[in-house]
Amino acid sequence: MCCKIGVRLVKYVRMPMDQEHSLKQLKQALEQLESALVEFEQTISEEATLRLQLDEQRDVQLLSIPQLCQELGMGKSWLYRRLRSGEIPSIRLGRSIKVSRDELEQYLERHHYPGRSHALKEEESPPH
Repeated sequence: MCCKIGVRLVKYVRMPMDQEHSLKQLKQALEQLESALVEFEQTISEEATLRLQLDEQRDVQLLSIPQLCQELGMGKSWLYRRLRSGEIPSIRLGRSIKVSRDELEQYLERHHYPGRSHALKEEESPPH
């Protein structure tokens, strides 16, 4: 039984001194660049985390028109009528109209169907 082992011979060529020095400088520059990129990624990650924490502290969530339509299960025209009349409070940011989640919840509390609140009152009151 015979096995062939492939051996690859590589000819070593000595580089001139200025090329070796240039390669060392390039390698150092690449290492510095890599360190800077890692530091940049950490900074971005920390800023994003801080921004999320600040948003949670403010606890202001603004909803867009499509989000409102989806949450309420109503069409745009119905929603725009309520926004124009001021029935649903809104704010304009540039060309966008936004509604605070808190104000939307307050609007919904004010517009409970009478049967529901009336039924709750009847349950609480003693029988005659």
